[in-house]
Amino acid sequence: MFFLDSHLLSILIWLPILGGVLVLATGDDRNAALARKISFGFSIATLLASFSLYRNFDLTTADMQFVEQMPWINIFDIQYFLGVDGISVPLILLTTFLTVIVVVAGWEVVQERTAQYFAAFLFMEGFMVGVFSALDGVLFYLFWELTLIPMFLLIGVWGGSNRIYATIKFVLFTLAGSVLMLVGIIVLYYAGGKTFDILHLSSASYPPHLQLWLFFAFFSAFAV
Repeated sequence: MFFLDSHLLSILIWLPILGGVLVLATGDDRNAALARKISFGFSIATLLASFSLYRNFDLTTADMQFVEQMPWINIFDIQYFLGVDGISVPLILLTTFLTVIVVVAGWEVVQERTAQYFAAFLFMEGFMVGVFSALDGVLFYLFWELTLIPMFLLIGVWGGSNRIYATIKFVLFTLAGSVLMLVGIIVLYYAGGKTFDILHLSSASYPPHLQLWLFFAFFSAFAV
């Protein structure tokens, strides 16, 4: 139980991703029923794990909880650094709940490339939990970008009649937003003391004009 509690965020991230890999391993549509069952099982398991996150979350403190921290790329002080607060926990709960709804909603509707469809949502679930729990700027950016891949596939393969046009627009807009975010993260790295630690960066002091430019860089990326 101690291992589960101390690595709960990693479980919430990598459990649906593992499920996505297993769903893809079922192969073509001849095993569609198995792909659906595996997807549902992993989505339910992830939802239950998120309930454990909420149940054990201390509402009396503003500190980050369920923190996991280990070195990753030491030369740039990039870490595998996770943690949640009172804002990110409800977002993780919402993500895990909606994934179950999506799996159930697509149970009979999706009849072609079933495994790929459900795997894409499981991958996206894991990456989104990573976005909400990452406390390292590079890790956050990596998870943010990874969420775009299953979204790209879902729009391009299972979208409506104008899905190709929509996919091209999606790529162009998200690419522009991602570049602005990356620039903002790099600027923060140098302005905040050569670290990607989001907790440290949030407490550092920046000139007013730099704050303004950084705000517009991140706002533009999130607005896209």
